[in-house]
Amino acid sequence: MKRRNVAEQMFNDVINTIRESQGDLERTISGYTSGGSTSLLVDVIEGIDDVTVKVDLPGVKKENVTLYVNEDSLEVDALFDEETSIEGDNYVKRERKQGEVRRVISLPTKISIDEANAAFENGVLIVTLPKIGMKEVHTVNVD
Repeated sequence: MKRRNVAEQMFNDVINTIRESQGDLERTISGYTSGGSTSLLVDVIEGIDDVTVKVDLPGVKKENVTLYVNEDSLEVDALFDEETSIEGDNYVKRERKQGEVRRVISLPTKISIDEANAAFENGVLIVTLPKIGMKEVHTVNVD
């Protein structure tokens, strides 16, 4: 009987350890499948005259967004407001972003830094970046 009790105790310890680790595992898996807690979702669209970058920033205030532009990349820094927890809250799942996030986006072509502009509406940042020196197409006669 003693061996059975020891085996049962070991089994119960393993099960309890797995249950305690389940929350961490769910957060880790969610991070990989949903883009991670520090990742911003972006679309980069190259038009004829410009490059448009759209960034999802739900819950971020306009004044908490900072952009850094150079001729071949765009950096977006955003601060998601920290939600205060009430003592006794028992989160079953917690995936919403909190804190500061940063993303550097490589651009498909060089852009004019001075002519860049941005708008923020309904949690979506839209940055329009005009291309540098549009290449003209010339017809060449073949002799």
